[in-house]
Amino acid sequence: MARLQEVPARICTWELVTGFGQNPTVDELAECFRRDFPEMGRLPKFWKMVSFNSSEGRRHRYLAILADQEELPGGRLLCGRRVLPRSLFLYARADEQMRSWERYENFRYAAIVDGTLHVLVFYEGRLCHWSEERGYGGPGGKALALKRLENMDEFLKHDPLFSKAESFRCEILDTPAVDFDNPVGEWLAPFRQAAVDPFWKGLHLEQERWADRTTLFIILLLMMMVAGAFVWMRLDAGCGVMPGPDAPTLTPPATGPISNEPRFGDVVKLYRPKNAAPAPECTKPALEIHGIVERRLFSGLLDGQPVMKKTGDSLDLYRVKSVLRDRVVLECGDREWEVVNGAP
Repeated sequence: MARLQEVPARICTWELVTGFGQNPTVDELAECFRRDFPEMGRLPKFWKMVSFNSSEGRRHRYLAILADQEELPGGRLLCGRRVLPRSLFLYARADEQMRSWERYENFRYAAIVDGTLHVLVFYEGRLCHWSEERGYGGPGGKALALKRLENMDEFLKHDPLFSKAESFRCEILDTPAVDFDNPVGEWLAPFRQAAVDPFWKGLHLEQERWADRTTLFIILLLMMMVAGAFVWMRLDAGCGVMPGPDAPTLTPPATGPISNEPRFGDVVKLYRPKNAAPAPECTKPALEIHGIVERRLFSGLLDGQPVMKKTGDSLDLYRVKSVLRDRVVLECGDREWEVVNGAP
């Protein structure tokens, strides 16, 4: 495993709404983020958490991770370091608390570190929200944070995703003593634990910058090859060598100044493309279930036609959300239906 390099970074939740069945590309994410944060001089790292249907369309929630550029390791990337936000240690602490209960799927974790309030929300055991907000240092910081969390818990009741849960488990406000200057501090073990969690697999904050350097290197190499070929053709012009086509015009990667970062609070930004499809008209499905196999797939009749589907498959306007022991849960738009095995 590559050696880990922790860096200070800001993390927020960013939401994008598309038409049903659409998944945004990397270029579309960049374009939409620039529209939401036009003052940004550079793009964050996008890390997808969850997608779900709503009445407005398909909602996609990402973590937008913006590392402090001055802290990025630069040339040390060649040593095989994997660069991650130092605040990932909070994910390990939250995950440990969540798993200490018998039913832990829906959990809201909060902590104050260096005067910043961090809120992590897990839905059905998966991280689906991360927000950070400064201004909670000093003697009155904890009381102010508790008041802020009351508003956050109210937000969970009305959010299109979190409102589907019956309730959220909320642990007391965590206030870990953290000294990031101490290379063997208590934060290091949970940071390493989070780094190997399947959710963060592949995350590397230096990938985008390294890609830019690789692209620049390839462009320079091509330019040198074209120049060498041109000189070779000029030297051998008397030998009847046929000149090749004109070299293409190569444009170096764009660069720009870095502006002040946006406020990474708990406000979820939302962007909906103009061509997003309207929400479908969802009614109770005419589905009869005749059998369920190992909670993975089911067979039955839909409008009199035989069907066999598994979790995640499409079924007319519906999507198979889950296959349970004796029933199947379908979703369409922001509604869900349970169809019991053998029931008409």
